[in-house]
Amino acid sequence: MRQRRLLSLALVLTAGAFACAGAAITKTGPAPAGGHAAPAQRLDWLAGRWNVRQSFWTDPARAPAVDTGTAVFTRVLEGRHLRQEVWIDSAKPFHGLGYLGYDAAAHRYDSLWMDVNFGGVVIAHGDCDPAGRACTFLGAVPGAHGSGVPVREVLQVADADHFSYAYYERHAGREVLTVKLDYARVK
Repeated sequence: MRQRRLLSLALVLTAGAFACAGAAITKTGPAPAGGHAAPAQRLDWLAGRWNVRQSFWTDPARAPAVDTGTAVFTRVLEGRHLRQEVWIDSAKPFHGLGYLGYDAAAHRYDSLWMDVNFGGVVIAHGDCDPAGRACTFLGAVPGAHGSGVPVREVLQVADADHFSYAYYERHAGREVLTVKLDYARVK
């Protein structure tokens, strides 16, 4: 159960982090110095198909399980939001669905995520550094007995066709890396 919950959280937070990653990236790569797009348009570079390599740790002292899959990002609702579907090929095939958007009133990106491993909905919020090359999202995943487990994700943009995402979960005051996703655009 914990493994499925971690995978679900990793993918929901990944969705949120992708929203932030577009801060200084355009469809063709990083924005020119001083250039930037409106927050809702910063997501446009993610539209398309991506190959995903997932490293998943159930015990930080052991090597991760590594699986592969795909993600598809599509602009929806007149371009105001980005829809993401993710499929991971593993012992138990995984399918998730998320939506990203920019909340102009709160000046932040919001992420909504659902998947086959749990019946809940995860919501996270975040922002990027001024250059848009590193983004952080904070949220919580439903835990045992209704308690929330704090999570933090860090997205590192390499270029318009590659980025990685690290997902951390906090238990008893200790933060642990549980999932790392590496994305490469399908050409």
